[in-house]
Amino acid sequence: MNNALSKRGLLALIASMVSWGLANPFADLAIDAFSVPQLLLLEIGFGFAAVAIYLMIRARRIRFSWKIALALGLLEPGFTYLFGNIGYANGTVSTGLIVMSTEVFFVAIIGALFLKEKISLRIAASIVVGFFGVIIATSQVSSSGVDNWLGVSAFTAAAIASSLYVIVARIYAKDNKVVDLVFGQLLVGTIFAVLIFISTNSNFNNASEIESEYWIAAVLSGLFGAAIPFLLFNYASTLVPTRYSALALNAIPIVGIGFGAMLGRGIPSPIQAIGGLIVVLSLYVGTREK
Repeated sequence: MNNALSKRGLLALIASMVSWGLANPFADLAIDAFSVPQLLLLEIGFGFAAVAIYLMIRARRIRFSWKIALALGLLEPGFTYLFGNIGYANGTVSTGLIVMSTEVFFVAIIGALFLKEKISLRIAASIVVGFFGVIIATSQVSSSGVDNWLGVSAFTAAAIASSLYVIVARIYAKDNKVVDLVFGQLLVGTIFAVLIFISTNSNFNNASEIESEYWIAAVLSGLFGAAIPFLLFNYASTLVPTRYSALALNAIPIVGIGFGAMLGRGIPSPIQAIGGLIVVLSLYVGTREK
């Protein structure tokens, strides 16, 4: 079968990106009531629980490489979601999605440095233009009142961790069953979240004071940010060429910012909109098929 023409793969790929786009505003909403360690444990834990229940229903033996699951789980959801939550605690969903969309550029840079992958002039130009768009989008951070540089730095760290995840998955995750590897990956992520929760002396003593809408947001951020997209993306990666995955990443900031506005999480300022548009256009130019 021609991978480029796999309708199931393309639909799964698009759905995974839409899911990740929806998850970001939910996490941004939930962080209003939960601490960073609380939300990290909830969203990864709920995602892991959903996958575990699915496998229990299927009632089959799970097989995966612990080494690969450890590497993937620590990078994403582990550090990626930890830094992302720190970002949302100190910034807005618009800023977060624009900054974290630079993941594609970091993948190209890291691939060139460590995997000896060539960067064409077109890709190099898109990287420069993309980072210029991020600079424009974050130029008013210090005076916005809702964003700060800690948030921007955390979002950048999340993008780097996510790009390392893509590199590791590209090298090592090919020969593992999708659902089994996601189970192992989220199990490692959950253990990571538990360790962060314990090491920061966190607790849920305030649970009764948190309104139901924030609990729902935390659950949905786990389902749309962990369980659903990892399953769909890993499935799609077996059917669709990598170049389509890179192109589909353009959907995440568009869906996330739009849905965030619907949830009342704010809309981009004119400067952010200009910077975000530059980033999305540079992503398209840098990742489109020749």
